[in-house]
Amino acid sequence: MVFQLAPGSEAPAEMHIYLPQSRVLDLAENATHTLHNLLPFRGSEVRDANRWSHYISDALERFGPEAEVLIAQHHWPIWGNDRVQARLRNQRDLYKYVHDQTVRMMDQGFRPAEIAELLTPPPGLENDWSTRGYYGTLSHNAKAVYQKYLGWYDGNPAGLNPLPPVEDAKKYVEYMGGAALVIARARDDFKAGNYRWVAQVMDQVVFADPTNSEARELAARAFEQLGYLSESAIWRNSYLLGAQELRSKPAPSRFSPGVNPDTLRAMTLDVVFDYLGTRLNAPRAGTTQTVINWRFPDTKETAASTLSHGALTAVVGKDAANADATVTIPRSVFAAAVLGERSIADEIRRGEAIVDGKAAVVTQLFGLFDDFDTAFPIVEPRR
Repeated sequence: MVFQLAPGSEAPAEMHIYLPQSRVLDLAENATHTLHNLLPFRGSEVRDANRWSHYISDALERFGPEAEVLIAQHHWPIWGNDRVQARLRNQRDLYKYVHDQTVRMMDQGFRPAEIAELLTPPPGLENDWSTRGYYGTLSHNAKAVYQKYLGWYDGNPAGLNPLPPVEDAKKYVEYMGGAALVIARARDDFKAGNYRWVAQVMDQVVFADPTNSEARELAARAFEQLGYLSESAIWRNSYLLGAQELRSKPAPSRFSPGVNPDTLRAMTLDVVFDYLGTRLNAPRAGTTQTVINWRFPDTKETAASTLSHGALTAVVGKDAANADATVTIPRSVFAAAVLGERSIADEIRRGEAIVDGKAAVVTQLFGLFDDFDTAFPIVEPRR
């Protein structure tokens, strides 16, 4: 097995694999039967389209002359050297085109939404179905390239510090003459097939008044039509999810610590404390300052955590001399408290966690961690 590292392409630690005896080339998810996403809808770091293209180019040079089969995760094989090389060339050009043309228009001062509208399929590849946007889209990926280099701010100061969504929506609806007039005009646009605009303007009405059933239904119908028109399955799913939410009762809250037990067990200790920092409710913590030493006898690890200025930091492999408390606790017991399966106070009472010093600061720290409502709304204001 010959490995070609391709970090920063589809995944942070991506790699390609070539099997010389069988002449099979596995390009993971870097050369599939569709245009991929440079910024996943689920959330992740922006992927580097330029490096992605270079990795495919390198694979074409190194393995292309011999490879008879091209495979990719989630997709079906390609057979025959000519077809393998053609696929690699087309996919190489696809990602380079998206990257370079977006950067070219960025340098001309175009904004993300403008670039997304202007970017057309690579010339000569319009009918290569493996370059079509069944998954990722040119629009989405152009915005991802822009985000990678320039971030969310497009240089127009009108967008530098806008009103938050609910206040923004209320002012727009007020300026447009009120919800009834907006809905009446939007119905005409819906009949004319202007579904994108109807979705945009009804979004304002729904945020201004989430109880407006007419606006909700009209928005849902616009989303539905946009879903039917979408070549990308991901876009279609997003539109139809929006329509479903607008037509349904609010989902009951489902709170979660944001990590599952297997993932938590796999985390290194420094990552565990980084994760806990993202759960710390800083406004509730206020000016509280505490230092806690943590000792994990089963893994022979130690850490010193500091809560100050609403931030939780930790140094692994160290004891702090000025600690308010030292906690000796097995990692599995610690994990149970982190996941909310048992409270840290109960673990201390049972002797599963032994505290030398102020036990109250330990229970206080765990009381500052948020759980997350996984049923938060998508197309209306948070409850």
